[in-house]
Amino acid sequence: MSSRFRSAGFTLIELLVAVAILGVLVTLAGMAVFHGTARVRVSNAAFEVGALYTAAQLRATSMGVPHYVVFHDDGTDFGAYLLERPDALGAYNWAAEDVLNPTQVGGTRHEQLRLSRESGLGFVNLARPGLRPLPAPFASIPLTPSGTGRLLGGCSFCTEGTGGARGVIRFSPDGTVRLLTGSAELGGVIAFEPDSRGTSSGHPRLVVIAAPAGAIRVF
Repeated sequence: MSSRFRSAGFTLIELLVAVAILGVLVTLAGMAVFHGTARVRVSNAAFEVGALYTAAQLRATSMGVPHYVVFHDDGTDFGAYLLERPDALGAYNWAAEDVLNPTQVGGTRHEQLRLSRESGLGFVNLARPGLRPLPAPFASIPLTPSGTGRLLGGCSFCTEGTGGARGVIRFSPDGTVRLLTGSAELGGVIAFEPDSRGTSSGHPRLVVIAAPAGAIRVF
């Protein structure tokens, strides 16, 4: 009777093995859900930035007032905002001054993307091997990081200044575009990927804008 009982039940080792296998399966499923969700967030972030560019273009040409898209990263929080700023307010040193101080910058903010609130979102290091060159008509825009770090590593036109890293694009009423930070002249790239704790995810999204024509594309 005792032998029949042992054959019909489970030993402690068998139960531990079953629990371990279940734990591995749950972990794998969780990773798949996380990375799948993160990829959606990366795509959303890229297309939201593209939409912000388009909104800046349309508002500038229809209202006859320059508009700016300003990326910012203070080391903790990163995002972007759309700014309406008439030339009558005077010049501003976008490369050095604090772009998060509305009193100093002036103008009117219309939209803001708080990208750091999207968990699982990070920046592509543009210096990493394996990134494909941009296709025509954007092939002349280099995939070169403006520095090291989060935003600087994933942006070809950003720079460091008071309050952290920033990248600024001006959309003029005549439809032209000019990058006011960094050394990019032909256009700029900002690139997102799922935040994979410093490792390459292989699923980047690049938002590209050409200057001075203002052509926009998400790759």
